[in-house]
Amino acid sequence: MNSQTIQQAVILAAGRGTRLAPLTDERPKSLLPVMGQPILVRLIECFHQAGISRVVVVTGPDLLSVQASVRDALPPGVRVEWVVQPHPTGTVEALQRALPLLFGPFLLSAVDNLTSVEHVRALIAHHESAAQRIATLSLVRATPEEIRQSADVLLAGAEVVSIVEKPAHPVGQHAAIMLYAFSPDIAEFLPHVQPALRGEREIVSALQLALAAGRSIGTVLAAWRLHLTRPADLLHLNSWYLRQLSTVQAHSALPPSVRLIAPVWIDPGVQVGDHAVIGPQVYLETGAQVGAQAHLHHAVVLAGGMVPPAATLHHAVLDRHGHFVAHLSEEFDSIPEE
Repeated sequence: MNSQTIQQAVILAAGRGTRLAPLTDERPKSLLPVMGQPILVRLIECFHQAGISRVVVVTGPDLLSVQASVRDALPPGVRVEWVVQPHPTGTVEALQRALPLLFGPFLLSAVDNLTSVEHVRALIAHHESAAQRIATLSLVRATPEEIRQSADVLLAGAEVVSIVEKPAHPVGQHAAIMLYAFSPDIAEFLPHVQPALRGEREIVSALQLALAAGRSIGTVLAAWRLHLTRPADLLHLNSWYLRQLSTVQAHSALPPSVRLIAPVWIDPGVQVGDHAVIGPQVYLETGAQVGAQAHLHHAVVLAGGMVPPAATLHHAVLDRHGHFVAHLSEEFDSIPEE
């Protein structure tokens, strides 16, 4: 029987992911694939393995398409509930919409953060070790440039002294990532958060108010995290998962002449031509097409993406419009857009 107190989580998945364009032109960030599953499912899998049995997902107006895309992939034993945030008004409002479905302490995560099951367990255990703690933050060691894109956290031991969202001049050595453990009384501070310059109300401001009120905020250092912010990140995420796989998983019928070099993951419904060479570190999503004698390595081909015969695709992500990120060989530069 699970003895931990925190068995529920909120996942913030309402953002479209504009910085991931063009990959998010036709689907939200939460549905971008990581080795055969949407990133939302990969995050729920991680939480489930760490002892979470209830998840509240906050989506945007595309609720029905998100539900339909993940329904059959969710791990058994996890109850998933859904809340809609119609407009991108910030993480505070997103959490406020989820609060009526929560009872007791909980995790809060952005959908674009993946880390280890061990870190999630450590975060929960550390938060539960001090009843007076209102929050426990996940931290990573970071460069000043990385901190400018996140939140600057100053520490006294493992306790937070101050936290600043996207500082112009970072002074700390750690950045907070959007994976927190919260006590339910964080709700007291949410109504008092004022909009930032962009008009959004953010969770970091609620943490600042809690600190000003004398509340304790702890931290746990994450050994690593994977982040999906820009198109090249999708390649890095899939490469990491493929390295953990270390084998070939081909779920489509392929010609006998195709050469597969591990690690490779091929979804059902993928077409590959004769004498193609696939791998290492290649993920092909359902609906992808690879021409005869093409050579792919360190690559992701999304649904509808077409690699021409005899082309070489490496260190790249290709979508159905011929958009790509990272590096492509000269043979590929002439692919027309639709």
